[in-house]
Amino acid sequence: MIPDLISPDLDRISPTVDVAALLENRFISTQVAELTLVFPATWVAEIWRVDRSQILDLPFYDPLLVGIATHNGRVTPLIAAARLLELAFSLPERAMVVRLNQAAGRLENVSIIVDRAIGTNQREELPTDLFTDLRDGSMVMMHSYLVPASLWQPKYWAVDN
Repeated sequence: MIPDLISPDLDRISPTVDVAALLENRFISTQVAELTLVFPATWVAEIWRVDRSQILDLPFYDPLLVGIATHNGRVTPLIAAARLLELAFSLPERAMVVRLNQAAGRLENVSIIVDRAIGTNQREELPTDLFTDLRDGSMVMMHSYLVPASLWQPKYWAVDN
């Protein structure tokens, strides 16, 4: 007989641990060119890799939107963090991607292309200015309003008659 493979019930394993509270003050650090882009851990669904050949280009949209890809049965839009931060961007053969969850609000299921994952930090390990100014020297806090709402609208081109 093959046992059922299910996710463990965290409340049953350790009823005193509040996972959401643990993540509330935790952040995921990534590298984008010379900058560190910091994501609230509560926003991150997963970090995965995508091959360039798996990305469907969307030429009628803002260049910030690199394209879409299918991952675990879901279509996810891909945004270049470098372009978001107004840096040079070149799509590698295999890109590292941070997929956001519902805690990211309107960016739910959006995937952000970064150069690499650096690690995790507690809130007190990060510069305090990062939480008020969003940017502290070489560090930038990811926030939903950094992505323009117009990103999801196709760009129209003029047709010569």
